[in-house]
Amino acid sequence: MLAALIPAAGLSSRMGRYKPLLPLGHSNMIGTVIDLFKTSGIQNIIVVTGHNHDRLAPVVEAAGARPLFNPDFESGMFSSIRTGVAALPSGIKGFFLLPADTPAIRPGTLELICKQFESSEDKLIVPAFKGETGHPPLIPARMIPLITGAGPDANLRQILFSDPTYITQLPVHDRGILMDADTPEGYDRVTSKYDRLEIPDEQECQSIIDRELADAPAIRAHLDQTCKTALTLVRALVSCGYDFDINLIQAGALLHDIKRKDKHHAQAGSRFIQRLGFQKIADIVAVHMDLTPGPQLDETQIVFFADKLCRGDQLELDYPGRFHDKANQLPHAEKEIFKKLETAQLIHARIESAVGRSIGEILG
Repeated sequence: MLAALIPAAGLSSRMGRYKPLLPLGHSNMIGTVIDLFKTSGIQNIIVVTGHNHDRLAPVVEAAGARPLFNPDFESGMFSSIRTGVAALPSGIKGFFLLPADTPAIRPGTLELICKQFESSEDKLIVPAFKGETGHPPLIPARMIPLITGAGPDANLRQILFSDPTYITQLPVHDRGILMDADTPEGYDRVTSKYDRLEIPDEQECQSIIDRELADAPAIRAHLDQTCKTALTLVRALVSCGYDFDINLIQAGALLHDIKRKDKHHAQAGSRFIQRLGFQKIADIVAVHMDLTPGPQLDETQIVFFADKLCRGDQLELDYPGRFHDKANQLPHAEKEIFKKLETAQLIHARIESAVGRSIGEILG
C-alpha cells in the first residue's frame, strides 16, 4: 500500500495569488494533483495546509483527500513535510511527495515509478527527465523515522540522498516532473503543458528517441526529415485557414519509426507508444505504413505522406518512382505497394488542392 503527501501550506508569495486554488484544466491545481494520485489507485492522500487553511480544507475534502493543518507552516516546507509524514497511516510501503504547485505530471509516470518500486521497496525512486531529477519521489517507509526524527533545521534532500546505494534514478519521458507554478511565468508554462499532456512535446519525443534509438543515426535522421517535411506541409495548410493539431503531427512524425528495428515495426511502435500513455500518437504510428484515408485531410494523413516523401534523410519528390522500383523487386507484394502509392497520391492531391500550390512549391 502506498500513500501520497502534498505540501500546500505556503504563502504563494512569489506567485502573488494563492497557488493551490488557481484554475487548471477543469479543476484547480490542488484538485488536479489529488486526481493524479487517485487515478493511479492511491487512496491515502494527505494535503498539508497552513496559509488559507479555511479556504483550502473544504476543497481538499471535496476532492477526496485529507487536509492536515500545520500550525508551524511559516517556518518552511520541511515543517509541513514532517507534519504530514508523521500522520501517514501505518503499514504503508512508501509514499509519494509532490508539492501542490507541480501538477503537470502524467499518470503513466506514476505507474512507471510504482512498477520500479515493486522490485526495490527499500529504495528511494526519483524520476529524471534527460538526467535531471524531479518530482514526485517515491520514498520508502524505512525513511519515515529519519524524517520525523530530524530537527527543524534539517534538509530533506540531505536525508533522502544520504546513501546513494539506496537511490534509483528512473528515466521518464515526462518534462512535467521539472515544472512548477511558483511564479506567474511558471504557472503559464504549467497550464500550457497540462493542456497538452496527452501529446509528448518535442523535448519529450527527443528523450524517447535518445533512449530507443541511441545507436541508430540513420533512423534518427529520417525521423528529423519526416518531421521537418510534415511541419512544412501543415503550416502551409494552416496558413490557408485549415485547422490541424501541429503538436500531434510533430510528435507523430518524430516517433513513427521508433521501433523501426523491430519486426512489424508499425505495430510494435504503436504498442510501445500506447504503453507510454500517448494513444493519439500510437494511432498514427500504427497506420503510417498502411493507411486507409478518411474523406478529409487529417493529421494521420499528413504524417503518412511526409514519411513517403522522405527516403532516409533526403526529401524525394519523385516518390512514385521508388514505389515502382520496389514493386519490381517484390512482385509478390505489388498489390500492397501500389495501394500505398495510391494513398500517397490521394493525399498529395488533397494538399495541393487545399493550398493551391504544388508539393514542390510548398516544400521549396
